[in-house]
Amino acid sequence: MDANTTKRITTEHDDDLELHDKLDDEIEGLSEEELEELLAEAIEAHADESDEVARIDVATFRDCGVLTMNRGLVLTIGDAEFQITIVRSR
Repeated sequence: MDANTTKRITTEHDDDLELHDKLDDEIEGLSEEELEELLAEAIEAHADESDEVARIDVATFRDCGVLTMNRGLVLTIGDAEFQITIVRSR
């Protein structure tokens, strides 16, 4: 290596950047249906591991008969019910 050449040192941060780039590529092609599944799985996994929240039920709009053309989830937490609509903006 001559005086005008610099050596690139690989760090853990570089590995993180590569992982983020890979995830960005995967997410870019993510459909609304795939995001719906991903969110449902993440919420269910959190509910299974959490002692803080009483009971969380997750269902899709389609499973609950919500009259909309959008994808989405219905979350029931105790007596409360929430709807999460998924709309791809770009």
